[in-house]
Amino acid sequence: MLNPGEKKAIAIIAIVAVVFVAVVGVTVGVLVQGKSHKDDAYIQIAVGDELHQVEPARWCDVFVRDCTPPHDQPQRATPRVPVPVNSTVLLSVSQSIAESPWNLTTLYWTPQGIVEEESPKASDSTYTVALRSRPGRVLLGVTVTAASALSIDQDGSGNIARGLVTADTAPPK
Repeated sequence: MLNPGEKKAIAIIAIVAVVFVAVVGVTVGVLVQGKSHKDDAYIQIAVGDELHQVEPARWCDVFVRDCTPPHDQPQRATPRVPVPVNSTVLLSVSQSIAESPWNLTTLYWTPQGIVEEESPKASDSTYTVALRSRPGRVLLGVTVTAASALSIDQDGSGNIARGLVTADTAPPK
C-alpha cells in the first residue's frame, strides 16, 4: 500500500514519460513528413588525416527514371580532392552503391601518357579500395558508376549506369 506522496510521485513520473514519448513521436513525424527517402549514394576518400565525402554528379532510381539532377539539367560539378604524390588513399563507397554491381574507373598520368583503368566490382563484395599515387603513376581522378536495372540495347547503345560519382584527385599545385 502506497502513501499519498508515493502515489503522487508515480503519477508525475507516468505523466512525464507519456509527454516525453509524445514529444519524440511528434518530432520524428515532423522531421520525416513530406520527405521521400533517397538513396544515400556517396563515396568517401581518405587522404592523410582528411576524410572527404563526395556526393553523386547524378543519381537515379534503378530504372534511371527519377534522377537528381534530372537528365535535362547539367550534372553536379566534379569536386576537387587533391591527392599528394607518394600517398595512398582509401576510397569507400556507400552501401547503396556497393549493394549492386559497380565500377571504379581511375585515371593516372604516367610518363607514357594518360592511363585509364576500369575495375568492375560484384554486388556486396567490395566497399573500400586502396589507391596509390606515385611519381611515375600520378592519380588524377576517380569515377564510380553504379549499375541500374536496364540492359544495353542490341546495337550496343543504352545508358546502364544508375549514377555517377566522380572526383578530381590531381595533386596539389
